[in-house]
Amino acid sequence: ERHPGLVLGLDYGGSCIGTAFRVAPAQKAEVIDYLRERELVTHVYKERTMPVQLSSGQRVSALTYVIDRSHVQYAGALSAEEAAATVAVATGKSGPNSEYVLNTLEHLREMGIRDHWLEEVAAKLAAGGAESLRA
Repeated sequence: ERHPGLVLGLDYGGSCIGTAFRVAPAQKAEVIDYLRERELVTHVYKERTMPVQLSSGQRVSALTYVIDRSHVQYAGALSAEEAAATVAVATGKSGPNSEYVLNTLEHLREMGIRDHWLEEVAAKLAAGGAESLRA
C-alpha cells in the first residue's frame, strides 16, 4: 500500500527567507544538471530565475524551483491537520516523512526562521504520536 508523503517547496506570493548559493562558472552546468535531476522528477516544480535580495542588501538573480499549482501533486491548500495525517504514515526513499518535516523545522529554527503552519503540523504530529502511545 502506497502512502506518498509531502515535501516543502516555494509557492507564489509573499516572500521567503533562505540561503542563496553562488556557483563557480566552471561548475554551473554540472550544478544545474544536478538540480534539474533532483527537482524536476515529477515536474511539480517550474524552474524560474527570480530576483533575490542578499543579506548585504544586494539584489541578484537566482535559479529557483517554484511549485506548479496546477500539478496534481500540489498540496498547498491542505490544513495542518490534513498535512500531519499524511506525513504521519508516509515513508519515502530518504526515510519517514515525519523526520523530513521535523528536520526541516529544526533547520529553519537554527536559521532564525519561523514557519507557523509547519510548527502547527509538527505539534499535531507530536500529539498524534503521544495519542498512539497511550492507546
